[in-house]
Amino acid sequence: MEILAESHWVLVHPLQSISKRTYRILVFIVLWVGFGSTYLLKKPLGVIKSDIAQDLHLSKFELGMLDTALLLPYAAMQVFLGPLADYLGPRRTLAFCLCSAGVFMSFFGLTNSFHFSLFLLFLCGTCLAPTWPACSKALASYFEKQRDTVFGLFSTSGSVGGICGTGLAVCTLNVYGWQLSYLVPSAFSIVMAGLTFGLVYSPEEMGLSAGHLQPSSETITSCKKSPTTIRSWLKLWAIPLIPEITLAVFTLKVVRYCMYMWLPLFLLDYLNYNKVQAGLMSTAFEVGGGLGSAVVGFLTSRLFSGRSLPTLCLLTILSSLSLLLFAVTAHFGATINIACLVLAGATNCGPDSLLSGSIPARLGERNGLGAGGALTGLVNGAGSVGTVIEGPIIGLVAHQWGWMGVLLLMVVLSSLGALALLRAALSVWSLSLTASNDDQSEQSWPV
Repeated sequence: MEILAESHWVLVHPLQSISKRTYRILVFIVLWVGFGSTYLLKKPLGVIKSDIAQDLHLSKFELGMLDTALLLPYAAMQVFLGPLADYLGPRRTLAFCLCSAGVFMSFFGLTNSFHFSLFLLFLCGTCLAPTWPACSKALASYFEKQRDTVFGLFSTSGSVGGICGTGLAVCTLNVYGWQLSYLVPSAFSIVMAGLTFGLVYSPEEMGLSAGHLQPSSETITSCKKSPTTIRSWLKLWAIPLIPEITLAVFTLKVVRYCMYMWLPLFLLDYLNYNKVQAGLMSTAFEVGGGLGSAVVGFLTSRLFSGRSLPTLCLLTILSSLSLLLFAVTAHFGATINIACLVLAGATNCGPDSLLSGSIPARLGERNGLGAGGALTGLVNGAGSVGTVIEGPIIGLVAHQWGWMGVLLLMVVLSSLGALALLRAALSVWSLSLTASNDDQSEQSWPV
């Protein structure tokens, strides 16, 4: 059954004349650019750290606290605010979050107060928390077939946004200083909030009569459902595969955000590149992330009989090996550095895009649970605890054991994620055998 039935294709002017196929492409593009704009707000912090440390006289631990101020609410609030997409709809949720985050970060750098900077980063992280669950909810409602491929392509927005954010921060830093590094990203985020609110309608909203804003009684009933309780969160956590997937997301995100937030400083301090070279070379990881996210959906549909988890486990093993190779060959020159970073980015961001997106969304909708947004928020939020502890832990490890200790820590964490995915893949195999013996569809566990 098509997601967008003809009887539901009723939109308010000026979108009512657009074909279903064209509108789905439009929704994908707006969501892609909108979610990419969140990385314009995240990435400058990694580029401007050395200048902030110099101007505000901050230690590496205090620099790590800046990461935590942004990423702690981003992780924690996904668990609690993720269901907003289920109740308010992806359009309203995403538009409000992008606008609020842009407004808050437009004030960053206007004062040299360390604590005020922490406060603004905390507000920004809170506002950005529901954006991924909202995008996942919207994409899942429009793209039922080849969902892994769609989510993989969509996740390239993070890599492209990170590259643009890094490049923009480097240019702004050299011309205007770190204090003005967030003005352009904030303005762009606010613009995308307006476009999202005006263009991204959900299939449920398409059931509205043209020119009327009153939803059907069915929509009113669904909006009056009681909010998610702690007990229901425990039920979601008890769904098979969720603990293993969450652990894998946790380890992948620690590595990913360590590279996002600390790689420019590592290249500057340890490998003696200048500021511009360090900032631009750090985008090699994001280029690889974009490539990995783009092809991971194609790989999962063609390897291991279409099962996602074995392929993602294999890619995570390659991620560990590529990080180890980068540590061993760090002083071999820029060409080797870039090649290792591209490979590490591809094998880290590729699996993460599906583990935190399409797979929990699919499990959340399985058997009519209707909890795609909630489960995506739970997995991505709990997994994003890794991004919270990344800042102070990396700062302490770098201080105690140097940058090589940081790289070896990331190798260990990636290996732990691979073990978690191996366990999940074996669990799926066991559940599929049980379902086959009970004459149930093998596709009851299509991961």
